[in-house]
Amino acid sequence: MNRLYIADIAALSDEAVYFTYFQKIDAVRQEKVRQCRNETDRKRSLLAGYLLQAGVADIQVQESGLQADAIPLSFAYSFGENGKPYFNNYPDIYFSLSHSGDYVICAISEEEVGADIQEHRKVKSGIAARFFSGEDKKTLEQAGAAGGMNSVEVFFRMWSIKEAHMKLTGKGMQQGMDTSVIHFAEERNAEREYASGRVVCKGQEKDIAYFHICDKMEKYSIAVCSYSEIADITIKEIMLAEL
Repeated sequence: MNRLYIADIAALSDEAVYFTYFQKIDAVRQEKVRQCRNETDRKRSLLAGYLLQAGVADIQVQESGLQADAIPLSFAYSFGENGKPYFNNYPDIYFSLSHSGDYVICAISEEEVGADIQEHRKVKSGIAARFFSGEDKKTLEQAGAAGGMNSVEVFFRMWSIKEAHMKLTGKGMQQGMDTSVIHFAEERNAEREYASGRVVCKGQEKDIAYFHICDKMEKYSIAVCSYSEIADITIKEIMLAEL
């Protein structure tokens, strides 16, 4: 079971909508929202908390066949060595949060998961050379030479894969983007090119993760990463109610 929840922060610009959804998140997340220094970060943090609520509630319904407990559900958290969060009171549910631009995503799974979203924007010259491994730079160059998908789009797919993988391992940027290599599946049709494959840690060929691209919006790339092959992902776009 892999689920991906996506939502736009735009509706939270309305004060009444913001307050309504603030009441739907757990106390720990509420405090985190309060600590955010600017309005955009508060909206993103609030929405991340609400997507967590929606995801866990959906699993409760699926497993019990009954109505989910009224939200906000109470979440207790613990953290891995490098700060990766886990649920204490839902030990069989794993999650990963990310935001970029106007969107927030939440991946929910029954096993370790990492997810990332990247808004497509102007890429500074040399950024791939600075962060990517030699093998990944070659892949990007080949994509540009082959035509088809825009090389900028391939770059952001690769960047989101790298970020999702670092969230999966829990090491974050400490891991380094150049310590792993992306191997895209051989599918090369217009809809599925550069959309799935494996990530292999250099020098640890048995340390394999799998990724799946879930592009839903123009100018954004979303990647979900797991230690198991990803056959399918249920994608749910959450539309916040306008009050």
